[in-house]
Amino acid sequence: MKNERMTTVSEYALKRSKRIGFFKRYGTAFAFISPHLLFFLAFCIYPLIFGIVMSLFKYNIADPTQIEWRGLNNYITLLFRSDNIYNQDFWYAMGNTVLFALVVVPLSIIVPMFMAVCINAKPRGYKIFRALIYLPSVLPVSASGIIFIALFGHLFGYINQWFGTTINWLDSNPMLAWFVILLLCMWGGWGGNFIILNAALKNVDKSLYEAAAVDGCVGFKRVLAVTLPAIKQQLILCIFNTVIGYFGLYGQIYVLTNAGPITNDTPHSTMSVMWFLQSLINGGRYDIYGMVSAMGLLLGIIIGAITAIQLIVTRERKSGTKLQTEFAAYVKARGEGEPVTAAAAATPTEVNGNE
Repeated sequence: MKNERMTTVSEYALKRSKRIGFFKRYGTAFAFISPHLLFFLAFCIYPLIFGIVMSLFKYNIADPTQIEWRGLNNYITLLFRSDNIYNQDFWYAMGNTVLFALVVVPLSIIVPMFMAVCINAKPRGYKIFRALIYLPSVLPVSASGIIFIALFGHLFGYINQWFGTTINWLDSNPMLAWFVILLLCMWGGWGGNFIILNAALKNVDKSLYEAAAVDGCVGFKRVLAVTLPAIKQQLILCIFNTVIGYFGLYGQIYVLTNAGPITNDTPHSTMSVMWFLQSLINGGRYDIYGMVSAMGLLLGIIIGAITAIQLIVTRERKSGTKLQTEFAAYVKARGEGEPVTAAAAATPTEVNGNE
């Protein structure tokens, strides 16, 4: 005789009511989330898993019979074989990307922050200036690049015509080319951070500024003591977005220099990591996709490590309970009429270090 699990009507009704209650509570939310979830699975999770698999092979997309198992050899080549051309070009491009990010990321935070502070003071015509500041972010990179080519062109560029110079900004000196790329990135990218920081400044409690003014904290000191701590979370968000964005730098380089100019050391002096990966994919070789996948995953690991370091550095830190304990002892001693110890004898404001 088979073992059969019996259930009562009340148990069945309870389970059915729980299922119905679950769908009533979360069914509508799941219906709205499901399109995004499907796209996320199809275009993010599946490519990630497939890319990990590809990185373990010498993968030929033109001829599946030519696929060879390589294990971790692609990663070993990129990390340890300095005589390999892929290793050399990848780390050269990575060095360019990191150095550029070290320069452009602080500027992409400081400049929008300064503009947000000025706009938040609401000068005359501030709404027009606010729209003009964000306007470049609406333009695609290709259109912005054409504008900058017209400005910094060698023979017919407006900059050379206005100042009577003949500087070859984009095709002679790598430093000049990087400077123009930096200007394009700043001009076309500060709008997003400006909007976030401007909105954050509007939510700062005005009483904090009043208290700071009473204590004699004005001007730049007030920005450091009141404004920056109050918008710390928005600043962290801007830093994360900016770092991740510029580690994927591609469009600006492609439009302005196509990784040139050519020098004695390298034919691609303004090459970024993303431009290098794109050049490999579009270079006509079909058996390189395993190595490119390994490069992309290694780049993702580096970005993840930098993000983790940022989270550790910017995390909230507890101040401890020493002052809280001393204040509790002070209140207890006064309430019970006992002699107050030296630690508890301080006034509440002294304990908190405000006076």
